[in-house]
Amino acid sequence: MDITEQPALSSSITDRAKLRSLNELHSSDDPVFAHAAHFPVSRQGKVHSHDRAQLVCATTSVVDVMAGERRWTVQPGHAAWLPGGVGHSVSALSDSVFRSFYVRSDIARSLAAQAVVFDLSPLLTGILSRLLEIYDGQGDCGLYPHLAALTLDEIARAEPLPNIVSPRVPLPRDRRLKLICDALIEQPADRRTLEEWGKAAGASARTLERLFREETGMSFNAWRQACRIAAAIPRLELGTPVQLVSWEVGYDSPSAFAAIFRRVMGINPTSVTSRH
Repeated sequence: MDITEQPALSSSITDRAKLRSLNELHSSDDPVFAHAAHFPVSRQGKVHSHDRAQLVCATTSVVDVMAGERRWTVQPGHAAWLPGGVGHSVSALSDSVFRSFYVRSDIARSLAAQAVVFDLSPLLTGILSRLLEIYDGQGDCGLYPHLAALTLDEIARAEPLPNIVSPRVPLPRDRRLKLICDALIEQPADRRTLEEWGKAAGASARTLERLFREETGMSFNAWRQACRIAAAIPRLELGTPVQLVSWEVGYDSPSAFAAIFRRVMGINPTSVTSRH
């Protein structure tokens, strides 16, 4: 794909000193823009979507990305590509600044059609910093067409990494199940039974169990177990002690957590922490 010949990239970029909101940038004609957002400790991103494709760059901290039914723990030096229109959420376990590229939908159609993770090249890292300077009103706007072309070329050349290990946590559509699942994703240590959840959701435990099996292919207990393990992985990736992780995701003891983790993932939780 010869990015440099695309006429869409020749459009002039107007006064960068006049900063625009994220919504204004999304609706602009800019082929590519960069944006940084501060996420406080343990902020849980809400599922959302937008027309532009997004490249979430993990530059200094671990990023937890969910897209559809897939979930990645994105390490520093990696990036997650999210095609336009795909429902997704981005979260962190530590105080972080997330940096992203956003690619206009008509241009993104020639790039990867599926959500993937790949290495964040030194060139892309440098481009990201320069584009952020431009969008902060401090950079040289004359460089923009070249930076945009290089961004798209680097994304097109990137090779997807093997899927980062994480259990499948399918998301339901039923509003009652969504209430439960959203709460458990945000607070995996919540120990309420299905009967107790039924009071909050306005349905019997039997109805909720049936809906869980129909919409996720899993029982409530199996879904919650997968949710807890998925929540544990980014914590372990940060080097958090297994004992603390086990409590944070709702297990009574590290041994109980380790047994479930081995059964689901096929490895010990210490194998994850020892890699980082």
